[in-house]
Amino acid sequence: MFSRRVAVSIVAASVLAACGGSEDSTDPAEVVTTGAPVVTEAPAATPAPVATDAPTVTEAPSVTEAPSVTEAPAATEVPASTDAPVDTSAPAEAVADVGRVVVLAEEGVLADVLDLGIPVVASSATVPDAGFQGMGDLDASGIEIFDYLSIGLEELATMEADHVIVWEFLVDEVGAEQLAGVGSELHVIPSGSSGREQLELLGEWFDRTDRASEMIAELDAAYDDARSRVADDCAASVVAIYAGPNVAAFAGPVWDVPRAIDELGCELVPSADGLSPDGNGRVWLSLEQLGLLDGPELIMLQTDTVEGEQAAIDDVTGSPLWSQLPAVQSGDVTTLDRLGYAGIDGEIRLLDDIVAILA
Repeated sequence: MFSRRVAVSIVAASVLAACGGSEDSTDPAEVVTTGAPVVTEAPAATPAPVATDAPTVTEAPSVTEAPSVTEAPAATEVPASTDAPVDTSAPAEAVADVGRVVVLAEEGVLADVLDLGIPVVASSATVPDAGFQGMGDLDASGIEIFDYLSIGLEELATMEADHVIVWEFLVDEVGAEQLAGVGSELHVIPSGSSGREQLELLGEWFDRTDRASEMIAELDAAYDDARSRVADDCAASVVAIYAGPNVAAFAGPVWDVPRAIDELGCELVPSADGLSPDGNGRVWLSLEQLGLLDGPELIMLQTDTVEGEQAAIDDVTGSPLWSQLPAVQSGDVTTLDRLGYAGIDGEIRLLDDIVAILA
């Protein structure tokens, strides 16, 4: 079973699985038909942002007898399309050039797929019982929700997908041959891909390069506007308090919020200098180290859909050291939903909220 192959690594990273996070350069790869199910895969990106909230993993060993993949040159930028995107509420069978699409990569990928006008029949979700989160105005109704922690290969095969979009770390755990055995074309999103890189790959795989270029242009314009509105000396501490309690300060620009702060020219406090952040840019703090969160603004990345998190927040914020933080004393503490900004559309919405904090 798929779930048994993945369970060990996922349980070890259960804190990360509920973090959302997209949240980075990658050239699309050309598909080579070998008579077996096709695997489309891009070269592994240099770890930076998850992004999209997916766990950062080491590169998997090569799989023997797997479908061959050859590297293609980088795609040239295509002018933005003026055509309206395909209606994402239409059944997958109605879109002949795509077919049935299953997303094995949660909301950060699902949002971009829908925004590209690609219908989806089923997708994993960060917290399945809470439904799809952070989708904004994108219509995810009618899409079957499943938990990638428990779904088996047999159940995946019953979805009769023509395409499965999957995180690289799941391919590393399960194996390309095993996943290809469900009879679908696999599209592997490399670990560490940024939102822009992810979107470029999706556009190439599904012949939506015009729409992908248009979305990236919208994101770039949003960043240009946001940079003109934040203070010149802007700085912030970014923290997530997980059940446990476990406290993580974001010292590297990997996930969407710290990456956006960094792209806007603002300072992350603490920085990664002299610290040892993990692959997702996080430094794990004891209660005695809360003083490192001494930025003039404090942004908490939380969700009310993960069991035990509110109790952990109460424990940490009740600490005397927490009450001494500069942002706490000045009342400059803001809580953002860390699962509330899926995909490129979510990143654009996020910029408005960050500007409101850092202006």
